[in-house]
Amino acid sequence: MVEIDLRKGIDKNSINDKISTFSMKLSDKKIEEIKSLNPIKIEFEKDEPIELFRLDNKLYVYFNPKPMPIGTELPPPFIPKELDFLEKMKPPSILLIDESSESDHKLFWLMMLIAIDITLLWFYYFLYEKFKPLIKLKNEINRFYEGDLNIDTSMKGKDEISEVSNEFNNAIEKIRDLNNSRKLFMRNILHELKTPITKGKLISDTLEEGRKKSILQRAFLRLEFLLEEFVKLEEITSGKIDLNKKEYRIVDLLDQSLDILLIDKSQVEIYSNLTKIEVDYDLFAISLKNLIDNAMKYKTEGKPEIVINSDNLIIKNHGKPLKKNFDEYIKPFNREYESIDKGLGLGLYITNNIIKHHGFNLYYYYSDDYHIFKIQF
Repeated sequence: MVEIDLRKGIDKNSINDKISTFSMKLSDKKIEEIKSLNPIKIEFEKDEPIELFRLDNKLYVYFNPKPMPIGTELPPPFIPKELDFLEKMKPPSILLIDESSESDHKLFWLMMLIAIDITLLWFYYFLYEKFKPLIKLKNEINRFYEGDLNIDTSMKGKDEISEVSNEFNNAIEKIRDLNNSRKLFMRNILHELKTPITKGKLISDTLEEGRKKSILQRAFLRLEFLLEEFVKLEEITSGKIDLNKKEYRIVDLLDQSLDILLIDKSQVEIYSNLTKIEVDYDLFAISLKNLIDNAMKYKTEGKPEIVINSDNLIIKNHGKPLKKNFDEYIKPFNREYESIDKGLGLGLYITNNIIKHHGFNLYYYYSDDYHIFKIQF
């Protein structure tokens, strides 16, 4: 409501047209009439020149600026162009009705939320398309880590991700070629070695019975076993082996290990019981053979001792302490523990791999001048 003396020469409809942009219009009621009807007042700070009243689902906006103190210098007028008519209303004491409904506000915020959701969905799709090559590369690297060489990470494009993927793919192709060459070499060398061993076995069978024949037959049997062992070890190191697990007594596995080494039981001290474990007979015998062989080679006094417990197997021998951490000795081709004249430095590496493939753990510690190897079942 504008005071009567301020409305001279001003068309009310033109005012309403101009302020309709703000969803407002001039009220036909006076502020006194509104206040007499006990409206709900929306509180502001004390000195604010505006009051809000809610009555009959309508919001009344009352502009009632306080008089400016005497002597205060007036700032230059700053009135928006569309409200320049207000310059004629001084001092402005105006009552307006806010015509925007609650449903309008809800619709506005609903549309805002929908717009935000659409923006987020587009942003997610944009990021997904950008990171899809990285996701593919990560999955292929995981397959490569698990031993699968039949992967393809090549990508079209000139960005950094494509370049990395293509270089990785080139490296995989070289590894695949080297792996195929290794397999071909293994097949050829095994074939070449099997021929003389077979001939030697046939010749030894023609000899007269005696100690020499027995020694030759045992030697050729050992060579044949070593070739089969070599094939299985190649499968282990390549990560492609299927364990033929069955339940066996540990004493029977030890007997097989001693037979491979061509040594008598009297050369070791065995504290046995009837404990059984589920393992691949040939492979686990190889791992025990390697541990017993090391105990025989590097003992400084007495016999190696083998202790069978219900949940572990211990192989120990007298000897000097290791010069490095044990982890260094289970790496391939470590010749400090297995010297060049006694082996290739693969024994502990192979043993550790076989034990891990069975789900067991190999532990080592040195105590009271004893090297102690423990296989925890």
